[in-house]
Amino acid sequence: MKHAAGSVVMVDLGATPFGHEQVGLRPGIIVSVQNGIALLIPLTSNSASLRFTSTLPISPSKENGLSTTSIALIFQLRAIDARRIIKTIGTLDTKTTRSINKLLRAITTI
Repeated sequence: MKHAAGSVVMVDLGATPFGHEQVGLRPGIIVSVQNGIALLIPLTSNSASLRFTSTLPISPSKENGLSTTSIALIFQLRAIDARRIIKTIGTLDTKTTRSINKLLRAITTI
């Protein structure tokens, strides 16, 4: 199963949370997929998450397939086995992709 960067997917993150980790069945954004491992930004509908830095609200659209405003938790970028991806539900628009890339650069600069 192929998934491109910028795809909005449904993913199963399992059921063992620690602290603020996202778990369960939820949407996420694919950053990249290599060697069967996907870098994923989890999404949440909990608007209280906006209190954290490196988050971005995303409004639902036909293009992205979201049914409610979701918060991209960029600071929770994580590697998952690509088999956790259940299906692609949409793609990000160019403006949102640019905003996410800017926030990714900010948290990954060493």
